[in-house]
Amino acid sequence: MDPAKETTVKLARFATMTALAAALAGAAVAPAAAQQNSATTTHPYACSNQGGGPSHTVNCSGLITVNNVLNGTTVNIGDLNVLNGTQLNDLQVALANVADNNVNAPVTVQLLNLETAAITTYLTKFGITVLPVNVGVCAGSICV
Repeated sequence: MDPAKETTVKLARFATMTALAAALAGAAVAPAAAQQNSATTTHPYACSNQGGGPSHTVNCSGLITVNNVLNGTTVNIGDLNVLNGTQLNDLQVALANVADNNVNAPVTVQLLNLETAAITTYLTKFGITVLPVNVGVCAGSICV
């Protein structure tokens, strides 16, 4: 796909997911906020800093869902900011919470929800804006 079209598609997807998140916020804000305050997650995956400078990414990989649908899922976030341990943990917990709430959704929907969770966590918890084009989420050969 043409890079300009790919960027447009990702931005449109981000806008759609943002609108959906805003629409659902009234029903989900309190439980989601309570869940994200958790200090740990029992999922066997981890987020870590990879590289540095302009090539720095945050990589989260492993078993994110409880039913193995997304076993081996990777979330790669291209960002110049190196996250500290608390931020990495907050990102892990946010991804686990979203994954646990979407276990019956189609895989592509689950992956899009993980992408949205990563972007939202960066913005609301870390004050860092990350564009969807800088977030890659894959489960096996399926990527968004």
